[in-house]
Amino acid sequence: MTWLKPSWQSVLAILLCLTAFALGAMTKPEAAALADPTATVAYPYMGAKGLIIGLLLLAALVSMVKLTPIFEAIVLFVGAHAAAWLLIKGIAGFEGTALAPYFLLLAAAWLLAWRCVALLSSLRPNQSVARNALRLIIPAIFGAWILIIWEAVTRGAGIPFILLPPPSAIGARIANSLPILGSDVRQTIFKAVLIGYVVGNLAGFAIAILADRVPFLRRGLLPIGNMVSALPIIGVAPIMV
Repeated sequence: MTWLKPSWQSVLAILLCLTAFALGAMTKPEAAALADPTATVAYPYMGAKGLIIGLLLLAALVSMVKLTPIFEAIVLFVGAHAAAWLLIKGIAGFEGTALAPYFLLLAAAWLLAWRCVALLSSLRPNQSVARNALRLIIPAIFGAWILIIWEAVTRGAGIPFILLPPPSAIGARIANSLPILGSDVRQTIFKAVLIGYVVGNLAGFAIAILADRVPFLRRGLLPIGNMVSALPIIGVAPIMV
């Protein structure tokens, strides 16, 4: 069948999706609800589990058909990121309850994103604008997936925030602390570092001129300067602060 061009990422993603579907419950509350059908317990992914698996399967199957690389990359990008967003959105409020299917679907989405990046890396556009765009898009997708996996794993596994907070919590904390950070930057950078940098440069320049022009100072300061220049900055900085 010449119209098929399966990649190992797509095939493995399909297998992971089918395995996740066969295993059943994605979270502990869902497993409890399935064990007791009479219980009316709210659990995550009540209506999104089929959508997540469907998105991943559709993206993987479309990527196995011979299409233009850019169209295939777009399909993979949308499918992988939409599924990842639904996974992270669904686990919010149920941290630490994820079961194996949750992580299998996360791995499937990551594989499709990997395939998307591989396709984008293989493109050789003639326009410089397109080449520059690819140089930004490819590392951006890679970096985004580091954050996505970090967020999904920490929330799904219920890792304590004190050990490894998710990126969203870090971003929220930074956003809420902007006034404090702004005052700290103003005090540290503008009132201490910049002034010290200017004063230090001027003093060093003046001492260098004097050491060059006055033999007495040259004999006394040059050995000290040579000794200090040989010391690593990481060892001198704590002493100077």
